[in-house]
Amino acid sequence: MVKRIAGILLIILIISYVEAQSGDNTSAQLALQYYNEQQYDKAAQMYADLYARNANHYYYTYYLQSLLQIQDYKSAERLVHRQLKLKYTMWEYQVDLGYVYELQNESSKAKRQYESCISAIVANSSDVVDLAVAFVGRGKYDYALKTYLQGRKLSGNEAVYAMDIAAIYEKEGQYEKAAAEYFNMLNTQPDKLEQVEAALLGWWVNDDDNVRKELLRTHMLKYSARYPDNRVYSELLIWYAMQQNDFSMAIKHVKAMDKKYNLAGYMVMQVSHTAVQHRDYTAAEEGYKYVLSLGNRTVLGAQAQAELLNMQYERIQSEKEVNRQRALELDKSTEAYFREHGISDKTIALYRKWVMMKAIKLGQMSAADSMYSAQIYGSRLLPVQAAQVKTDMARLKVLQNDTWEAILLNSQVEKDFPNDTIGQEAKLANAKISLMQGEFEWAKAQLDVLRAATTKPVANDAMYLSLLIRDNENEDDSVNVPLQQFGRAMYLLECGLPSEAECLLDSIKLSGSMALHDDVLYYEAVAARQKGEYSRADSLLAEYVLNYPSELLADDALYERAQIQELYLNDNINAMELYRQLLSYCSGSIYAEQARVRIRVLRGDFLRNAE
Repeated sequence: MVKRIAGILLIILIISYVEAQSGDNTSAQLALQYYNEQQYDKAAQMYADLYARNANHYYYTYYLQSLLQIQDYKSAERLVHRQLKLKYTMWEYQVDLGYVYELQNESSKAKRQYESCISAIVANSSDVVDLAVAFVGRGKYDYALKTYLQGRKLSGNEAVYAMDIAAIYEKEGQYEKAAAEYFNMLNTQPDKLEQVEAALLGWWVNDDDNVRKELLRTHMLKYSARYPDNRVYSELLIWYAMQQNDFSMAIKHVKAMDKKYNLAGYMVMQVSHTAVQHRDYTAAEEGYKYVLSLGNRTVLGAQAQAELLNMQYERIQSEKEVNRQRALELDKSTEAYFREHGISDKTIALYRKWVMMKAIKLGQMSAADSMYSAQIYGSRLLPVQAAQVKTDMARLKVLQNDTWEAILLNSQVEKDFPNDTIGQEAKLANAKISLMQGEFEWAKAQLDVLRAATTKPVANDAMYLSLLIRDNENEDDSVNVPLQQFGRAMYLLECGLPSEAECLLDSIKLSGSMALHDDVLYYEAVAARQKGEYSRADSLLAEYVLNYPSELLADDALYERAQIQELYLNDNINAMELYRQLLSYCSGSIYAEQARVRIRVLRGDFLRNAE
């Protein structure tokens, strides 16, 4: 019987506790609602009751803020004193007490309270950071700074708390002192370089008169001269030059660093590659030629030679009009390269660019066909590389209006590699040909299969094209010329023929086909980018994102905008913001990982991994 009664009492206690907790939760929600609606008097009344039942930090914080808002400072002071008795070691409450004194115009009392806190901290303890954070929370940056400086004095380490101290100096606009903190710390803690660079990125914002940037440059040169054996300042100079998009200066610094520390050209290759991305071909060429000059001292010679040629192909591709003389010179230098190195699995990618340039830029279609055929049927390429050459040849066949041969070549690849990326890409290429020919049902059937492809880019493209056909099919017009023209325009852009693609896009707009308006807008931006009209491309993409944020190409548009801002309009800050928007609003995008990589590159992280 005693056990039964005890059990019943226990159940009653549990039920009472659960009900009390449920009641507290309901009251807490209502109190928070009052607080958010700025009905602070009602919020204070409710939090007083909640705090009386459970004097936790959460209720204390909202109760105190409510009292401060209604200027009931005496009640606020009593509340802080009570909380201090319960948890006297919390620095936040000690600072709160001084803050309440200050609000009551008891400035001398507040000052004594603040300074007594600083006097109480001990060396190398969490007290320093906890107290400083409490001061920052109340906007008392001067006392937060005193806290860190006192902690530094007690520790005997002149570099400790440097990041925190520099952040406070920045907040107060004392950039000279902030820079000194960062640079002094790097001398003994070079591993903090990435953190410093991330912090210094903010100095580019709202610095139209370049005061902060010039201050940074001066400090970098001063510390580099003062500590010539510490390579961290050389790395920082390279990073700074790249943030300024001054790749000629970046190459100059990285070459000097490479010579001094015998880095075998690796970082020079990295900076040269970034220069190519930003279309600074002159700086990139200087970097690649430097690596080539190292000769037998580096294993990067062949790679530098190939990258130099790749850069020249990209430069020709980016030009609004074909520079035939430059294309002919590149044709000869590439031919010489292959006479020396031959065609192999390591050089086939460059070979494919060479042949495509001969076909597209020099109009040598027959020569290109012969060169592709030689590799498909007469070389010792890996099967997958021979398949890539076949898909290239198929693309040229489409441009020559030999769609039957193009479909045959793609079908061979699809049959040989049914479950590989190259096979799925070939199947997608044939679906695009069917779209151009007006075979919409057949194209849609192939695309619906590819929507389940293991290769995400293929699956995404297939989904887009399938929905494009579905949304734009017209039962009254089985031919649907605008949809065929759009498919052809997409294909021309893939081949690097933007002017021809624009003609078709203009025809679609003139036809009055409003259903394709958003798609035409996006691909007009793609054509503008290929033609080097970067401001126009950015404007068109911004219009797309604004008007069609839920469409399938929204993440493509955001990523394209970020790329244009970073690589062509030289606005790294805006580029990083666009990459972050992509990660926030399109986290499942196929561009998410590339966006993360670009953010890290813009921060300068790659310099630590270049060796």
